[in-house]
Amino acid sequence: MVAIIAACIYVLVGSSVLRVFEQVRSFEAPSVSGRYVYLAVGFLVSLIVHEAGHRIAGAAMGWHCFRFGVGPFEFSRDGKGWKSRRVTVVWGAFVSQVPANFGRFRAQKAITLLSGPMSSLVFGLIFFGVAAAASDSATFGLFGRLALVTSLGTLELIPRLTKSGIGSDGYRLWELIRGGEAMDEMQWSGLAEASNATPLRHRDWPHALLIRLAERGDAYFIYLAYLHSMDAGDEQAAAAYMRRLIAGMPEENPSPYYSCEAVYWLAMFGSQAEDAAKWMNRVGEQPIDPETRLRAEAALAFANGQSERAITLAKEALSLISDQPATGSSEYAANRLRYLLNTLERQPTEPVSVNR
Repeated sequence: MVAIIAACIYVLVGSSVLRVFEQVRSFEAPSVSGRYVYLAVGFLVSLIVHEAGHRIAGAAMGWHCFRFGVGPFEFSRDGKGWKSRRVTVVWGAFVSQVPANFGRFRAQKAITLLSGPMSSLVFGLIFFGVAAAASDSATFGLFGRLALVTSLGTLELIPRLTKSGIGSDGYRLWELIRGGEAMDEMQWSGLAEASNATPLRHRDWPHALLIRLAERGDAYFIYLAYLHSMDAGDEQAAAAYMRRLIAGMPEENPSPYYSCEAVYWLAMFGSQAEDAAKWMNRVGEQPIDPETRLRAEAALAFANGQSERAITLAKEALSLISDQPATGSSEYAANRLRYLLNTLERQPTEPVSVNR
Protein backbone atom coordinates (compact mmCIF):
# COMPACT_ATOMS: atom_id res chain seq x y z
CA MET A 1 0.00 0.00 0.00
CA VAL A 2 2.83 2.41 0.84
CA ALA A 3 4.42 1.82 -2.57
CA ILE A 4 1.11 2.41 -4.39
CA ILE A 5 0.45 5.64 -2.50
CA ALA A 6 4.01 6.81 -3.13
CA ALA A 7 3.66 6.03 -6.86
CA CYS A 8 0.36 7.91 -7.14
CA ILE A 9 1.75 10.95 -5.34
CA TYR A 10 4.89 10.86 -7.48
CA VAL A 11 2.92 10.69 -10.76
CA LEU A 12 0.53 13.48 -9.73
CA VAL A 13 3.31 15.78 -8.56
CA GLY A 14 5.52 14.90 -11.54
CA SER A 15 2.71 15.58 -14.03
CA SER A 16 2.05 18.95 -12.41
CA VAL A 17 5.73 19.86 -12.63
CA LEU A 18 5.81 18.93 -16.32
CA ARG A 19 2.81 21.14 -17.04
CA VAL A 20 4.50 24.04 -15.21
CA PHE A 21 7.65 23.56 -17.30
CA GLU A 22 5.55 23.54 -20.48
CA GLN A 23 3.92 26.83 -19.50
CA VAL A 24 7.21 28.48 -18.51
CA ARG A 25 8.86 27.47 -21.79
CA SER A 26 5.76 28.26 -23.85
CA PHE A 27 5.48 24.68 -25.09
CA GLU A 28 2.14 23.47 -26.34
CA ALA A 29 0.74 20.89 -23.94
CA PRO A 30 0.03 17.52 -25.57
CA SER A 31 -3.57 16.49 -26.08
CA VAL A 32 -5.21 14.09 -23.68
CA SER A 33 -4.76 11.23 -26.17
CA GLY A 34 -1.15 12.31 -26.71
CA ARG A 35 -0.44 12.15 -22.99
CA TYR A 36 -1.83 8.61 -22.84
CA VAL A 37 0.37 7.60 -25.77
CA TYR A 38 3.44 9.10 -24.11
CA LEU A 39 2.61 7.37 -20.82
CA ALA A 40 2.06 4.02 -22.58
CA VAL A 41 5.41 4.34 -24.35
CA GLY A 42 7.00 5.40 -21.09
CA PHE A 43 5.56 2.38 -19.27
CA LEU A 44 6.97 -0.03 -21.86
CA VAL A 45 10.37 1.70 -21.85
CA SER A 46 10.47 1.70 -18.05
CA LEU A 47 9.91 -2.07 -17.97
CA ILE A 48 12.68 -2.68 -20.48
CA VAL A 49 15.10 -0.33 -18.71
CA HIS A 50 14.43 -1.84 -15.28
CA GLU A 51 14.71 -5.50 -16.30
CA ALA A 52 17.68 -4.77 -18.56
CA GLY A 53 19.42 -3.37 -15.50
CA HIS A 54 18.90 -6.65 -13.65
CA ARG A 55 20.11 -8.66 -16.63
CA ILE A 56 23.17 -6.55 -17.45
CA ALA A 57 24.41 -6.80 -13.87
CA GLY A 58 23.80 -10.55 -13.89
CA ALA A 59 25.57 -11.00 -17.21
CA ALA A 60 28.55 -9.03 -15.94
CA MET A 61 28.90 -11.57 -13.10
CA GLY A 62 28.38 -14.59 -15.35
CA TRP A 63 24.75 -15.26 -14.42
CA HIS A 64 22.69 -17.24 -16.93
CA CYS A 65 19.25 -16.05 -18.06
CA PHE A 66 16.88 -18.97 -18.57
CA ARG A 67 13.54 -17.17 -18.73
CA PHE A 68 12.08 -13.69 -19.18
CA GLY A 69 8.70 -12.26 -19.97
CA VAL A 70 6.65 -9.15 -20.48
CA GLY A 71 2.87 -8.85 -20.46
CA PRO A 72 1.29 -11.98 -21.97
CA PHE A 73 4.52 -13.34 -23.46
CA GLU A 74 7.13 -15.56 -21.85
CA PHE A 75 10.41 -16.71 -23.39
CA SER A 76 12.46 -19.60 -22.03
CA ARG A 77 15.60 -21.53 -22.95
CA ASP A 78 15.03 -24.59 -25.09
CA GLY A 79 18.31 -26.40 -25.66
CA LYS A 80 20.51 -24.01 -27.62
CA GLY A 81 17.63 -21.70 -28.56
CA TRP A 82 14.57 -20.01 -27.14
CA LYS A 83 10.88 -20.82 -27.20
CA SER A 84 7.95 -18.48 -26.58
CA ARG A 85 4.45 -18.97 -25.26
CA ARG A 86 1.44 -16.92 -24.25
CA VAL A 87 0.74 -16.84 -20.53
CA THR A 88 -1.66 -15.13 -18.16
CA VAL A 89 -1.09 -11.42 -18.56
CA VAL A 90 1.55 -10.13 -16.16
CA TRP A 91 1.28 -6.41 -15.47
CA GLY A 92 4.97 -5.92 -15.71
CA ALA A 93 8.05 -7.84 -16.76
CA PHE A 94 10.58 -10.19 -15.21
CA VAL A 95 13.97 -11.77 -15.81
CA SER A 96 14.90 -15.13 -14.26
CA GLN A 97 18.62 -15.79 -14.02
CA VAL A 98 20.93 -18.02 -12.01
CA PRO A 99 24.61 -17.72 -11.01
CA ALA A 100 27.35 -19.87 -12.48
CA ASN A 101 28.55 -20.43 -8.91
CA PHE A 102 27.16 -19.77 -5.44
CA GLY A 103 30.28 -18.24 -3.94
CA ARG A 104 29.53 -14.86 -2.32
CA PHE A 105 25.88 -15.40 -3.27
CA ARG A 106 24.56 -12.71 -0.93
CA ALA A 107 26.70 -10.01 -2.59
CA GLN A 108 25.96 -11.24 -6.11
CA LYS A 109 22.21 -11.36 -5.50
CA ALA A 110 22.19 -7.94 -3.89
CA ILE A 111 23.90 -6.44 -6.94
CA THR A 112 21.35 -7.95 -9.33
CA LEU A 113 18.47 -6.69 -7.18
CA LEU A 114 19.86 -3.15 -6.87
CA SER A 115 20.72 -2.88 -10.55
CA GLY A 116 17.08 -2.65 -11.67
CA PRO A 117 16.13 0.39 -9.57
CA MET A 118 19.51 2.01 -10.28
CA SER A 119 18.98 1.56 -14.01
CA SER A 120 15.54 3.18 -13.67
CA LEU A 121 17.09 6.12 -11.84
CA VAL A 122 19.94 6.62 -14.30
CA PHE A 123 17.75 6.47 -17.40
CA GLY A 124 15.13 8.65 -15.71
CA LEU A 125 17.80 11.32 -15.24
CA ILE A 126 19.01 10.91 -18.83
CA PHE A 127 15.48 11.32 -20.20
CA PHE A 128 14.97 14.35 -17.96
CA GLY A 129 18.18 15.85 -19.34
CA VAL A 130 16.96 15.36 -22.91
CA ALA A 131 13.61 16.94 -22.03
CA ALA A 132 15.31 19.91 -20.35
CA ALA A 133 17.40 20.53 -23.46
CA ALA A 134 14.42 20.11 -25.84
CA SER A 135 13.58 22.97 -28.17
CA ASP A 136 10.14 21.77 -29.27
CA SER A 137 6.92 20.66 -27.59
CA ALA A 138 6.89 17.09 -28.93
CA THR A 139 10.40 16.24 -27.70
CA PHE A 140 9.73 17.76 -24.30
CA GLY A 141 6.37 16.03 -24.00
CA LEU A 142 7.79 12.61 -24.88
CA PHE A 143 11.04 12.65 -22.90
CA GLY A 144 9.53 14.47 -19.95
CA ARG A 145 7.00 11.69 -19.51
CA LEU A 146 9.63 9.02 -20.21
CA ALA A 147 11.63 10.50 -17.35
CA LEU A 148 8.56 10.54 -15.11
CA VAL A 149 7.49 6.94 -15.73
CA THR A 150 10.94 5.37 -16.01
CA SER A 151 12.14 6.75 -12.68
CA LEU A 152 9.12 5.10 -11.04
CA GLY A 153 11.17 1.91 -11.10
CA THR A 154 13.21 3.23 -8.18
CA LEU A 155 10.15 2.67 -5.98
CA GLU A 156 10.87 -1.06 -6.29
CA LEU A 157 13.29 -0.42 -3.43
CA ILE A 158 10.30 -0.05 -1.09
CA PRO A 159 9.86 -3.44 0.62
CA ARG A 160 6.48 -4.91 -0.26
CA LEU A 161 4.97 -8.34 -0.80
CA THR A 162 2.00 -8.88 -3.14
CA LYS A 163 -0.93 -11.19 -2.39
CA SER A 164 0.52 -13.67 -4.90
CA GLY A 165 3.74 -13.83 -2.86
CA ILE A 166 5.92 -11.80 -5.24
CA GLY A 167 8.30 -9.50 -3.41
CA SER A 168 9.68 -6.20 -4.63
CA ASP A 169 13.41 -5.72 -5.12
CA GLY A 170 13.50 -3.95 -1.76
CA TYR A 171 11.68 -6.81 -0.04
CA ARG A 172 14.12 -9.39 -1.38
CA LEU A 173 17.05 -7.18 -0.39
CA TRP A 174 15.67 -7.11 3.13
CA GLU A 175 15.43 -10.92 3.07
CA LEU A 176 19.07 -11.09 2.01
CA ILE A 177 20.05 -8.87 4.92
CA ARG A 178 18.09 -11.01 7.39
CA GLY A 179 19.39 -14.28 5.95
CA GLY A 180 17.95 -17.51 7.35
CA GLU A 181 15.37 -19.58 5.50
CA ALA A 182 14.51 -16.77 3.09
CA MET A 183 18.09 -16.65 1.82
CA ASP A 184 18.23 -20.45 1.73
CA GLU A 185 15.17 -20.40 -0.54
CA MET A 186 16.80 -17.90 -2.89
CA GLN A 187 19.68 -20.34 -3.27
CA TRP A 188 17.92 -23.72 -3.47
CA SER A 189 15.36 -22.43 -5.96
CA GLY A 190 18.22 -21.87 -8.41
CA LEU A 191 20.44 -24.88 -7.75
CA ALA A 192 18.95 -27.31 -10.25
CA GLU A 193 18.37 -24.59 -12.85
CA ALA A 194 21.97 -23.42 -12.52
CA SER A 195 23.33 -26.92 -13.17
CA ASN A 196 20.83 -27.38 -16.01
CA ALA A 197 21.98 -24.16 -17.66
CA THR A 198 25.66 -23.71 -16.73
CA PRO A 199 28.74 -25.91 -16.16
CA LEU A 200 28.07 -25.79 -12.40
CA ARG A 201 28.33 -29.35 -11.07
CA HIS A 202 26.04 -30.76 -8.40
CA ARG A 203 29.10 -31.37 -6.23
CA ASP A 204 29.80 -27.61 -6.27
CA TRP A 205 26.47 -26.69 -4.67
CA PRO A 206 26.83 -25.20 -1.15
CA HIS A 207 27.40 -28.23 1.08
CA ALA A 208 26.10 -26.69 4.32
CA LEU A 209 22.95 -25.52 2.53
CA LEU A 210 22.22 -29.03 1.26
CA ILE A 211 22.59 -30.50 4.74
CA ARG A 212 20.17 -27.92 6.20
CA LEU A 213 17.65 -28.53 3.45
CA ALA A 214 17.78 -32.33 3.72
CA GLU A 215 17.07 -32.08 7.47
CA ARG A 216 13.63 -30.67 6.62
CA GLY A 217 12.62 -34.05 5.21
CA ASP A 218 11.17 -32.74 1.94
CA ALA A 219 11.65 -35.22 -0.92
CA TYR A 220 13.01 -32.60 -3.29
CA PHE A 221 15.65 -31.45 -0.80
CA ILE A 222 16.69 -35.05 -0.11
CA TYR A 223 16.96 -35.59 -3.87
CA LEU A 224 19.21 -32.52 -4.21
CA ALA A 225 21.38 -33.73 -1.33
CA TYR A 226 21.65 -37.15 -3.00
CA LEU A 227 22.79 -35.62 -6.30
CA HIS A 228 25.28 -33.41 -4.48
CA SER A 229 26.76 -36.36 -2.54
CA MET A 230 26.78 -38.71 -5.53
CA ASP A 231 28.55 -36.19 -7.76
CA ALA A 232 31.06 -35.47 -4.99
CA GLY A 233 31.91 -39.17 -4.74
CA ASP A 234 30.51 -39.53 -1.21
CA GLU A 235 28.73 -42.83 -1.83
CA GLN A 236 27.98 -43.39 1.86
CA ALA A 237 26.08 -40.10 2.20
CA ALA A 238 24.42 -40.64 -1.19
CA ALA A 239 23.23 -44.08 -0.06
CA ALA A 240 21.71 -42.62 3.12
CA TYR A 241 19.86 -39.92 1.17
CA MET A 242 18.65 -42.39 -1.45
CA ARG A 243 17.26 -44.73 1.22
CA ARG A 244 15.37 -41.81 2.75
CA LEU A 245 14.09 -40.77 -0.67
CA ILE A 246 12.87 -44.28 -1.52
CA ALA A 247 11.22 -44.66 1.88
CA GLY A 248 9.12 -41.57 1.26
CA MET A 249 8.18 -42.12 -2.38
CA PRO A 250 4.62 -43.25 -3.17
CA GLU A 251 4.12 -46.45 -5.12
CA GLU A 252 1.54 -44.80 -7.37
CA ASN A 253 2.75 -42.12 -9.78
CA PRO A 254 6.06 -41.32 -8.11
CA SER A 255 8.26 -38.60 -9.60
CA PRO A 256 9.83 -40.17 -12.70
CA TYR A 257 13.13 -38.43 -11.98
CA TYR A 258 13.28 -39.70 -8.39
CA SER A 259 12.29 -43.15 -9.61
CA CYS A 260 14.90 -43.33 -12.36
CA GLU A 261 17.59 -42.20 -9.93
CA ALA A 262 16.40 -44.88 -7.51
CA VAL A 263 16.62 -47.49 -10.28
CA TYR A 264 20.18 -46.45 -11.09
CA TRP A 265 21.32 -46.50 -7.47
CA LEU A 266 19.59 -49.78 -6.57
CA ALA A 267 21.01 -51.47 -9.67
CA MET A 268 24.54 -50.10 -9.56
CA PHE A 269 25.23 -49.64 -5.85
CA GLY A 270 22.47 -51.35 -3.90
CA SER A 271 22.70 -54.77 -5.59
CA GLN A 272 18.90 -54.88 -5.60
CA ALA A 273 17.87 -55.72 -9.15
CA GLU A 274 14.36 -56.79 -8.11
CA ASP A 275 13.61 -53.53 -6.31
CA ALA A 276 15.16 -51.57 -9.18
CA ALA A 277 12.80 -53.31 -11.61
CA LYS A 278 9.81 -52.35 -9.44
CA TRP A 279 10.72 -48.68 -9.56
CA MET A 280 11.37 -48.89 -13.31
CA ASN A 281 7.84 -50.24 -13.76
CA ARG A 282 6.47 -47.38 -11.66
CA VAL A 283 8.05 -44.87 -14.01
CA GLY A 284 5.76 -46.28 -16.69
CA GLU A 285 4.92 -43.87 -19.48
CA GLN A 286 5.39 -40.71 -17.43
CA PRO A 287 7.10 -37.95 -19.43
CA ILE A 288 10.82 -37.73 -18.72
CA ASP A 289 14.00 -36.94 -20.61
CA PRO A 290 14.86 -39.94 -22.81
CA GLU A 291 18.49 -39.95 -21.65
CA THR A 292 17.38 -40.20 -18.01
CA ARG A 293 15.10 -43.14 -18.78
CA LEU A 294 17.83 -44.84 -20.84
CA ARG A 295 20.34 -44.45 -17.99
CA ALA A 296 17.95 -46.18 -15.60
CA GLU A 297 17.20 -48.94 -18.10
CA ALA A 298 20.92 -49.47 -18.75
CA ALA A 299 21.61 -49.80 -15.01
CA LEU A 300 18.76 -52.29 -14.67
CA ALA A 301 20.08 -54.32 -17.59
CA PHE A 302 23.50 -54.32 -15.91
CA ALA A 303 22.01 -55.60 -12.65
CA ASN A 304 20.22 -58.38 -14.56
CA GLY A 305 23.44 -59.48 -16.26
CA GLN A 306 22.36 -58.22 -19.69
CA SER A 307 25.72 -56.69 -20.55
CA GLU A 308 25.18 -56.11 -24.28
CA ARG A 309 21.80 -54.46 -23.71
CA ALA A 310 23.26 -52.30 -20.94
CA ILE A 311 26.09 -51.14 -23.20
CA THR A 312 23.72 -50.37 -26.07
CA LEU A 313 21.37 -48.35 -23.85
CA ALA A 314 24.21 -46.49 -22.15
CA LYS A 315 25.83 -45.51 -25.44
CA GLU A 316 22.48 -44.36 -26.81
CA ALA A 317 21.99 -42.16 -23.75
CA LEU A 318 25.52 -40.74 -24.09
CA SER A 319 24.82 -39.93 -27.73
CA LEU A 320 21.72 -37.94 -26.73
CA ILE A 321 23.67 -36.07 -24.04
CA SER A 322 26.49 -35.19 -26.45
CA ASP A 323 23.99 -33.36 -28.67
CA GLN A 324 22.99 -31.06 -25.80
CA PRO A 325 24.74 -27.96 -24.44
CA ALA A 326 27.49 -28.84 -21.96
CA THR A 327 26.11 -28.29 -18.47
CA GLY A 328 26.75 -29.55 -14.97
CA SER A 329 23.67 -31.78 -15.10
CA SER A 330 24.58 -33.33 -18.45
CA GLU A 331 28.13 -33.99 -17.26
CA TYR A 332 26.80 -35.68 -14.12
CA ALA A 333 24.57 -37.94 -16.23
CA ALA A 334 27.41 -38.66 -18.65
CA ASN A 335 29.74 -39.62 -15.79
CA ARG A 336 27.15 -42.01 -14.39
CA LEU A 337 26.95 -43.68 -17.80
CA ARG A 338 30.73 -43.79 -18.17
CA TYR A 339 30.96 -45.48 -14.79
CA LEU A 340 28.53 -48.14 -15.99
CA LEU A 341 30.41 -48.65 -19.27
CA ASN A 342 33.78 -48.78 -17.51
CA THR A 343 32.44 -51.40 -15.15
CA LEU A 344 31.19 -53.50 -18.05
CA GLU A 345 33.90 -53.03 -20.65
CA ARG A 346 37.09 -52.44 -18.68
CA GLN A 347 36.21 -54.43 -15.57
CA PRO A 348 38.68 -52.43 -13.46
CA THR A 349 40.28 -54.00 -10.42
CA GLU A 350 40.22 -50.66 -8.68
CA PRO A 351 37.33 -48.24 -8.23
CA VAL A 352 36.77 -46.06 -11.29
CA SER A 353 36.74 -42.31 -10.64
CA VAL A 354 33.74 -40.72 -12.27
CA ASN A 355 33.90 -37.25 -10.75
CA ARG A 356 36.50 -35.60 -12.92
